[in-house]
Amino acid sequence: MTAGGALEKGTGHGASRPARRLNEQEIVTAALGLAGRVGFDNLSMRGLAEELDVTPMAIYYHVGNKKALLALVTDSILGRIRVPDPDVGDWTTRLLLLHEETSRVLSPYPGIDAMMIDLGLTAQGRRLMDANIRILLDAGFDERGALLAYNVLHSYGVGRVTIESRLRGRPRPATSDVSSLPALERIRGAVPGLHAADYRSFGYDAIVRGLQDLLADQAAREPDDQHP
Repeated sequence: MTAGGALEKGTGHGASRPARRLNEQEIVTAALGLAGRVGFDNLSMRGLAEELDVTPMAIYYHVGNKKALLALVTDSILGRIRVPDPDVGDWTTRLLLLHEETSRVLSPYPGIDAMMIDLGLTAQGRRLMDANIRILLDAGFDERGALLAYNVLHSYGVGRVTIESRLRGRPRPATSDVSSLPALERIRGAVPGLHAADYRSFGYDAIVRGLQDLLADQAAREPDDQHP
């Protein structure tokens, strides 16, 4: 083991090549590249070692286990998500910008959705949760309402990313005979023109409009609450 902790693979003759230093950032960068190609479901310490052309122990020296590696990789991705400034617009605009930015950053990494659920909140995950809840509090929700609203938005976002990552690269299924199913027959012509962004924007818009209605109801009740 070198001072940097990296163990190089041996040559075919049993000798070791000159060791090179391996740092945490290099490991994270290689893991991101590998995950982008094979998906997080198939990311392994052994595969990462092959990617870096080192032994698995060289990686374990810097990253104690696979969960710690995944947390580092996740935070490296989530850290790219820019939170909109409060002065860019009202709360719906800020929420939309954050939603679009999150989708843009996560979409190239199939399987990251499931991985984040298994990992729980990382440091960058907490940063983004705080940003979302801050926007909802600014909108006028109380603490309970902001937390509930965040969970609806988060569940929808994770669900969309999961569906899109599972469908990425798959051909559209062949058209089935739905002539005996009147509702499906009626919408069949609309399906070819719809894409992932259409489903994503419609669902998000539906949720935000619902939140706006809840805020309006809350505002309408406040005078009654203050004067029983």
